[in-house]
Amino acid sequence: MSNSSASAGNVVVIDSGLSSAWNTGRLVYQHDFYGNDNDVMVANANTHGALVTAEILENAPDVGIIALKVMPDDGSGASEANIEKALQWVVANADAYNITAVNLSLGGGAQTTAATTSISDELAALAAKRVLTVAAAGNSGDGGVSQSVSSYSADVNQICVSASTGDGAFPSWAQRSPTLTDVCADGTDVRITNLSGVTYTANGSSFAAPAVTAAVAKAQQAWVEQTGTRLTQSEFLDLARSTGKAMGTAGYFELDTDALLAKIAQSAPVSTAQSATTITVNASGAPAGGVNAHFKLLVDGKTVGHATVDSAAKDYSFTTNLTADQAHKVQVQYDNDGFVNGQDRNLFVNKVTINGTAHSPTAANVTYDKGALDGKDVVKGQSSMWWGGTLVVDAPAKDFPAQTAPANTTITVNASGAAAGGVNAHFNLLVDGQKVGEGVAGTAAKDFAFATNLTADQAHKVQVQYDNDAVVNGQDRSLFVNKVTINGHAVAPTASNVTYDKGALDGKDVVKGQAGLWWNGTLVVDADKSWFPSSGTASGSGAMASALSADGQDTVWQHLVAQGLEAAAPVHADAALSMAVLGLSGDVHAHAALTDHHPDPLHPFDVA
Repeated sequence: MSNSSASAGNVVVIDSGLSSAWNTGRLVYQHDFYGNDNDVMVANANTHGALVTAEILENAPDVGIIALKVMPDDGSGASEANIEKALQWVVANADAYNITAVNLSLGGGAQTTAATTSISDELAALAAKRVLTVAAAGNSGDGGVSQSVSSYSADVNQICVSASTGDGAFPSWAQRSPTLTDVCADGTDVRITNLSGVTYTANGSSFAAPAVTAAVAKAQQAWVEQTGTRLTQSEFLDLARSTGKAMGTAGYFELDTDALLAKIAQSAPVSTAQSATTITVNASGAPAGGVNAHFKLLVDGKTVGHATVDSAAKDYSFTTNLTADQAHKVQVQYDNDGFVNGQDRNLFVNKVTINGTAHSPTAANVTYDKGALDGKDVVKGQSSMWWGGTLVVDAPAKDFPAQTAPANTTITVNASGAAAGGVNAHFNLLVDGQKVGEGVAGTAAKDFAFATNLTADQAHKVQVQYDNDAVVNGQDRSLFVNKVTINGHAVAPTASNVTYDKGALDGKDVVKGQAGLWWNGTLVVDADKSWFPSSGTASGSGAMASALSADGQDTVWQHLVAQGLEAAAPVHADAALSMAVLGLSGDVHAHAALTDHHPDPLHPFDVA
């Protein structure tokens, strides 16, 4: 395992496993959903998953790899149930592991229109998180007579990749559809070199998809560096289309990664002044069926945080960064209205305070959009939200004043860890409850450096949050923090200004600071304001930490499901749908045996 997350984020490969003969890059995490263990290595030197992974790394060497194996060691087939379990893990861990892309060189079927499968809900969840899934279109193209793609790639929430020849044409076996194919990439005689220096060629849409997956990872890295956010699927495809090379067949284009990245570099947005904004919702609720009312806080339609309220009125505070001196819509969205056994669940909003300015729910600038947030069925604002809907505060520009110039801050965590079940200790770095970055600690102590912008001349809480504690087969996973350095100020974990908040980051079960984090919890450094001078000279740059709720642990505390996976029940034989894997194509799908697919042959070049 690698002991660090990669700078370009982490890419998930859901396939047949890895091989010691091929480059595995920074292997951040691995799990075998077929064998239900944490070892994805197989004896087959040229296993399909190893080749796909190696191709991704040749195109994007800075990414971290998360290998999720869904087939037996011989790569003879995969069940849709195992593929869905792998994607469920990705959904649960996308944020904690900084996952930017998923490669699915698995396929089968011949869909002529957009289709759904059992994994459609997971694909939708990943698309919402701006984690882009790339799927191979398949190899049953019959010379283009049938205009179709594989079933997985026909889902609207992934990028469908058809194989091209790399020079504007299609190989006869390439599945494609002018309405379903999103992008084409070279899938013929793709050169891949193993660790011994032997270069092979591979064919198939299985080897067109990894080039697009690598491009997604590199594009996301570039976009985050410029904007602080990731590209959506449609935004990536718009960039790919506008920079791609038109093919001989109308309606198709080939990926041009260099041109895509060059366009991103030329599209840097004009920086705008930011308002460090605190929004406080004072609310209570009436439960039904033992379930309390829940709301999301949105600003201009984007989620900032969420909270579950009880019968006593309480302040729920959220922090985020918004464009300064500009009006914004602050939206309290009640989303679990219900009537159970005569009990009516409702939300009551008493006040919304924005940077110190209080807004009554009945004020003239407040409305109540019942049902979907669509501008329909809108009435005057009211405190009692008897129906699902959104209370919308049209907040004026003066509520969002520009903040003073932030300090440029570098925080370095020196840490190591003890692994369990083949998984290393993972931590998030937070500042005042907002995530700045993350790291995976190996057995050797190492510096993990993070750069962020913080308000100058103000004290901050620097928090190292250990979040995947577990005991597996007698092995106890733990994190050891040796030192935290903030703009040159070194702090020992046992210093008087350091505490250890065990479990959730909630101010409960707090003890003195210590180096060994034996349990999930957060090491908190109360850093003095003098450590964040307005004229600070700390090097590095980074986007402002993403907005998180300052109230509930649900937003700040992200508990990984790795522990659950380590104890997952074995798959029952009657739940596994056998599928054919043809040659090295890996284009497999539960809905059909693909015995007529064109195989993806692999043969070595003579190495010079």
